[in-house]
Amino acid sequence: MGHSTADAGQTPPRGAKRKEESRKRLLAAARDLFVARGYHATRPQDISRAAGLGHGTFYLHFKDKRECFLAFVEEARAEVDAAVIARASKAKNLPEMVEAVLRTIYDYAEDHPGVIATAMSDEGVIASGGGAEDTMLERWGVEWGGLLREQAKDGLVARDFDYAIVGQAIVGAIHQASSYSFRHGRSRGALVKALTQLIVRALSPK
Repeated sequence: MGHSTADAGQTPPRGAKRKEESRKRLLAAARDLFVARGYHATRPQDISRAAGLGHGTFYLHFKDKRECFLAFVEEARAEVDAAVIARASKAKNLPEMVEAVLRTIYDYAEDHPGVIATAMSDEGVIASGGGAEDTMLERWGVEWGGLLREQAKDGLVARDFDYAIVGQAIVGAIHQASSYSFRHGRSRGALVKALTQLIVRALSPK
């Protein structure tokens, strides 16, 4: 007896499942190699080999190494975003929200060594090679702007800001302060406290 249309729609074709699995393997291998070697020292054939797949399989999923790298960046950004939303959604006020976002980013960086640093250090160069993609930092700036806009609706953030610009400024401050703190051996607790104080005092309604 043949399967019904509904049953067929619930089960992905075997070929589609294989393709999805091979893409996951390629991205996992690409992540490891980009973090370990950097963008320029990683070749598509290295990614295919590390994934245990034929070299031609790489080009079934990505037109070139740049597209693969940007897929890695997007995957990392989505992981961080999901973790941030899960923790920040429980915040009851602006200080809690800011601290939750900061701690989530630093926790992710600690649990996934080199992933954020690789995505941010190389993405600007690759994205300037002909594409119009926003960098990871720019995307986070947009998301910060959205978070602040929502906080303003509840009266927790001043309402006379250009949230798009302020979001980018906050991300720039976090990036620079984090780089300085880690290079000079400052504690993560001190970094989170200082940034939270700065952001909350700057944004709170007068």
